[in-house]
Amino acid sequence: MRDRILAAAIEVIRGRGITAATTKEIARNAGVSEGSLYNHFANKTALFAAALGEVTATARTAMAALMGSVGQGTVEGNLVRLAADMIRFYGELLPMTGPVLADPELIAWLRADGPARAQEAAQAKPRGRARSGQDAAPSGTASSSTASSSTGLPGAPGGPPAGPPGGATAGPVLGHAALIGYLEAEQRAGRVLDGAPLPYLAAALLGGCQQHAFLIRLAGPEPVATGARLPDDPEEFAASLVPAIITGHVPS
Repeated sequence: MRDRILAAAIEVIRGRGITAATTKEIARNAGVSEGSLYNHFANKTALFAAALGEVTATARTAMAALMGSVGQGTVEGNLVRLAADMIRFYGELLPMTGPVLADPELIAWLRADGPARAQEAAQAKPRGRARSGQDAAPSGTASSSTASSSTGLPGAPGGPPAGPPGGATAGPVLGHAALIGYLEAEQRAGRVLDGAPLPYLAAALLGGCQQHAFLIRLAGPEPVATGARLPDDPEEFAASLVPAIITGHVPS
């Protein structure tokens, strides 16, 4: 049941955005009562944090696989596989987190590792119970009546104190750093040329993946193919993107 609830949460958040999603809709999609959500997740914030964690696991797995491929295959082939995975990852992540970008309080909450801290705090409290027609959430979490506001969240105005920065939104930075680490390891192995601008190669690769996902999401495959002259298939796009970026930076 937990997996079914989590899958429903991802579907609802992907369709409505994290600020507009409600536990009532998630329960309906999962085919369970709203109160049963809290048998598996301490509160709404913990559920949303788990949903985001499930999606970001795609990127973590892809980066781990990349680091395990140092010295194996070809640098181009390794990066093509990563790029295809990251395009799919951004395709799932962008619609889920888009509304967050317009909410300074939610951004601050994420930067302060709000999801993890909210889960830790919730574990120390009794589980909430659903109230008829409402999203039940213990104090310190968002409810459906405040879905567009982060009041009560750690680090948000009126909420518990936030910890040091470096939480959920550090994820993209950590992914960028991991890609640089891979390129540095390949450079030490002589498979990337000395002097290659590794941070910028990483930015170009991940930025290209995110741009592709963004264009497909907003414009659709056909305009991307005719207007941007890019394939909609992640593997096909990755296979052309990577050599365009690394040519001149790897031994021929």
